[in-house]
Amino acid sequence: MNTLTLHYIYDPYCGWCYAAAPLVEIAAKHPHISIEMHGGGMLAGSARLHLDDDFRQYIMQSDKRIASMTRQVFGDEYIKMLHDPNLVMDSTPPQTAILAATKQGKGFEMLKAIQKAHYVAGRHINDTAVLFGLAQEIGLDLTQYTNDYAQCEQNETESHIQRSKALLAQSGSSGFPTLLIEQQEKWLRVPLQNYLGTPDKWQQFLDSMVSASA
Repeated sequence: MNTLTLHYIYDPYCGWCYAAAPLVEIAAKHPHISIEMHGGGMLAGSARLHLDDDFRQYIMQSDKRIASMTRQVFGDEYIKMLHDPNLVMDSTPPQTAILAATKQGKGFEMLKAIQKAHYVAGRHINDTAVLFGLAQEIGLDLTQYTNDYAQCEQNETESHIQRSKALLAQSGSSGFPTLLIEQQEKWLRVPLQNYLGTPDKWQQFLDSMVSASA
């Protein structure tokens, strides 16, 4: 049976990407599906966010919806971090860490570790020291990670984000997360949002999609 490639457009700070994380993990573990990751830089560059009260309330309301729909955990330390008046969210450092981890075949594992660090432990995932600690936790060669991080930061992260944004625009979608399959030179959006909190139905959907592509 052929392998189906899903293109996952995400951001480390995207709450709905965290909501969809259990579904994406099921897809990543499917024997006939491969995942290509595209970090869209939601809060990168000029879009980096110094959290204000209005956006804080928006995030917290969204998090409540996600928790009720998916049972994903939002830790007390995360809630405390959201109330830090100096909190800045910048997608570039965690995206760089994911690209560096990808060099060792662990990009998806790094994204999972970053999401857990942010949403459960309330750690600052734009801090390179925190990211280094996560690299250690997931078992990366730390010397290689450090070298790859520096190289990606200088040469790869920005171009990766721009390519991901272009793919998002080409697909006709605009938000995160977006999961796409390319069929007959067209991009088809996989309806992740329809399966939030229903992993069994999602597994059945993936199986049917793989069968249809055979």
